[in-house]
Amino acid sequence: MADAGIADGTATRILQLLQEGPGLAGELAAELQLPSNRVSSYLHQLAKTGRVQRAPFHGPDERPSVLWSLQVVVPHE
Repeated sequence: MADAGIADGTATRILQLLQEGPGLAGELAAELQLPSNRVSSYLHQLAKTGRVQRAPFHGPDERPSVLWSLQVVVPHE
C-alpha cells in the first residue's frame, strides 16, 4: 500500500522542505501553495509512518501550535 500523497508528489515535496529544517504546517502550505488543512493531513499521515515527528510549539503570539520535523533515526550499536 502506498503512502498517502506519494502518487501526486505532495508528501515527497513536504519531506524535501523539512530537510531544510523544521516548520509549521502553515509555513509549509504557503511554500507549497496548498491549503494548510491538506498539508496538515499529509503531515499526520507521514507521522503515522514514522517519517516525520511533531513537537508542541508556542509562537510569539503564545498560541499553541505544532512544529514538524523529519524523524531522526538513531542507529543501534
